[in-house]
Amino acid sequence: MKEIFALGGVLAALAAITGQPKARAVSEMPAPSDDVKDLLRQGKKVAAVRAYRKQTGATLLEAHHVIGRHAA
Repeated sequence: MKEIFALGGVLAALAAITGQPKARAVSEMPAPSDDVKDLLRQGKKVAAVRAYRKQTGATLLEAHHVIGRHAA
């Protein structure tokens, strides 16, 4: 679990450095689709993040937060 929070911090720092817009709150983001939830149940978090981003247009940081919340 510590790794997830550390990755979130790194992603936030990279977004700040590259000038990307600030990530939206998880509560503002669409819920993951059934396909994304299936990937999570299979333990494929990276694939779930990738699929969520493709479906919603979310940034990497936003997708990471949404998937992390639903994976717990």
